[in-house]
Amino acid sequence: MDRPGLGAPAHWLLTPASALVENQAVVQVDASASVEDACDALIEHTIQSVPLYDARSHSYVGMFDVHDLAAYILARRGSVGARPRSRSSAGSSPLMRRALSHDASGEPVSRIADLSHLNPFYSVVPETTVAQVAQVFAKGAHRVAVMQSERAIRGILSQARVVRYFFEHCDRATPAELRLLDSPLAALGLVTRDVVQVAPDTPVLRALSLLESHRVTSLPLVDEARRLVGSLSLSDVKYLARERHMVNASCRELVQAARFWQGVRAGQDRAAVFSARPQATLRYVLAKLIATGAHRIWVVEPANDGSGASREPPAPANPARRASVSSASSQTVPVDDLARCAGEFGDSVCGVVSLTDILRLLVDAAPRPPADPEYNYATMD
Repeated sequence: MDRPGLGAPAHWLLTPASALVENQAVVQVDASASVEDACDALIEHTIQSVPLYDARSHSYVGMFDVHDLAAYILARRGSVGARPRSRSSAGSSPLMRRALSHDASGEPVSRIADLSHLNPFYSVVPETTVAQVAQVFAKGAHRVAVMQSERAIRGILSQARVVRYFFEHCDRATPAELRLLDSPLAALGLVTRDVVQVAPDTPVLRALSLLESHRVTSLPLVDEARRLVGSLSLSDVKYLARERHMVNASCRELVQAARFWQGVRAGQDRAAVFSARPQATLRYVLAKLIATGAHRIWVVEPANDGSGASREPPAPANPARRASVSSASSQTVPVDDLARCAGEFGDSVCGVVSLTDILRLLVDAAPRPPADPEYNYATMD
């Protein structure tokens, strides 16, 4: 990666990871806490994972993630007679067998940390660059711990924080990155038409099994005509700790319960689903993700109305007009793109844009730094 000359701003990827977690209040849970208490911490702080700290050894012993909770729920159901739906829920690993050997009530959260093997405890030193962290994120990791020392976390750096940082510093972007921002989703290969979908009345356990087996973090809820009517996310699973009976409920009921608890905490209703059309640019999608705090956006197209014809999105009237989409950034998109690119309730799902997808695209578009085969960008403790 080329170094800028004197007085020139550094490329955003050259920023040290520690700069993105300045003054962060790190949330952590004692390793001996119950699964219920750990889920309460996730809900209270609106996070999807939390590091586990062992006071006896004065060290971090893992990361508890909503993926782990989903894997544990599926394993418990399988252990009482239901057919296991995947290898990780079949109790085949020593970690899974230890977790299932104890009564579920008051289960120590340390027993099920990293049960899903999807979001282990990754740590990096403060000097690690955003470029190095982005490469880890592009492979599917959702967050890393930026360490102050071996026994202290300086902050948790997430995919969402890195994406927001890029969007706020587009003035440091390369021509390739700017071209990427103005590319439509269809041209970026994000309209796949093979998205795993479920009906609103699908049992929660069935949905958890699909999330786990397909290694995805969200499922669109579609009606009989395959029109988008909602979205179930793995982040909704943590509310099962407060609404245990919802394990036997439908996806619609779990989503309604999750939105209720989110509304209670935020003091306002939360939208259940965000979407964009294939012609929307990546710049538009980034602005929408940042403005809403969402981790993914469904790519949708007008649904067939039954007559063989599809509804067409409105054509742009004046592409020159521009307005800010996100109050958190100075970046703008054309005003008319808001109508042309925004999805509508009842559209059909034809793709999805996740933070992992965005970071993978950014890593591919970034200038290449000199390779260092001896350096591990992140270590797993």
